[in-house]
Amino acid sequence: MFIGVVANANYILINDGIITDKVSSKVESLGTELFVKTGIGVYVALPSSLDNKTIMLYEKELAKTLKAPYVLLTLAKAEEQVDIVFSKGLENSFDKDAVLSPFPWSGTIIPILAVKKENDKYNAATLNGYADIVEQIAKSKDIILDGAIGNTNRDIYHYLKLGIYGFLLIIFGRYFYKKVRNKSE
Repeated sequence: MFIGVVANANYILINDGIITDKVSSKVESLGTELFVKTGIGVYVALPSSLDNKTIMLYEKELAKTLKAPYVLLTLAKAEEQVDIVFSKGLENSFDKDAVLSPFPWSGTIIPILAVKKENDKYNAATLNGYADIVEQIAKSKDIILDGAIGNTNRDIYHYLKLGIYGFLLIIFGRYFYKKVRNKSE
């Protein structure tokens, strides 16, 4: 159905040496699989600089070249800015605020970029953010992606939070049980 378009697909629109070939190929693989299964294109722009433009103006100009439905993740290295824009109709397909959240238990890009060491943070932030967007869209369309990578950080925080709340519930339960038992005696 979409095979002719996919053969020439390039989901990384701009990469000014920000991410490696290995990450690029994983992004392309995830993007192709999602497009084939849903018809939605998820693109990445990784300019080294926005050249004195706002990130929103930069994205607006780039989005003019994209065919709807699309999602565009932009990460500008020099300005240390990241944003996501999307075409109409995708508002309920993924949670932009969660993807861009600065909190490690929900955000998949900014917590990684906040790390001071330069090492591979752009590779990790791009791959995690892109995979999160693609997987959320697939889930909203009831599609299973063969190449999905999941989100280990979010899962760990989720189980840790469940454990802490469970522990607190047990402590409060025992406290109130003893209080009620002491009153009845």
